[in-house]
Amino acid sequence: GFFFFFLGIVLICVEIYIPGFGVPGIAGILCTISGIFTLANNLQEGITYAVVVIVILAVMLAVSIAFLNSKKSKSPIRLETELSGRNLFIEGKDMEYLIGKKGIAATDLRPSGKGEFDGVRFDVISEGSYIKKGTAVIITEVKNNIFIIKEDK
Repeated sequence: GFFFFFLGIVLICVEIYIPGFGVPGIAGILCTISGIFTLANNLQEGITYAVVVIVILAVMLAVSIAFLNSKKSKSPIRLETELSGRNLFIEGKDMEYLIGKKGIAATDLRPSGKGEFDGVRFDVISEGSYIKKGTAVIITEVKNNIFIIKEDK
């Protein structure tokens, strides 16, 4: 009885350090429950053992969270790699220099699609209605990294 009780607590503690809910967690829960049933002589003892298990696991979880949040440990859950680069996203104002740029509709625009400008494809939306693939277009506005274009006549 005590062996299953102890083994269940150990397996649940292992599950705390392994991301996801897997075999150690399920086996730990089953072993702990069977250990409580075999150790307890009556319902009151069973409830007492269950409360003891919950307190032990709460303390273990609190210690684990504190340990994993410290900079000294390598967390299996948290990504430590920093993303490099000055700016990973291009802001709309940084693309405003493209207003007036001429290109072609790389796809049919109904009203959205792809436009090609100097060999680079961008998401575009036409100001008006349908624009046929291959039509000459010009960028008139930049909104949320999408180019607003019209037919270049």
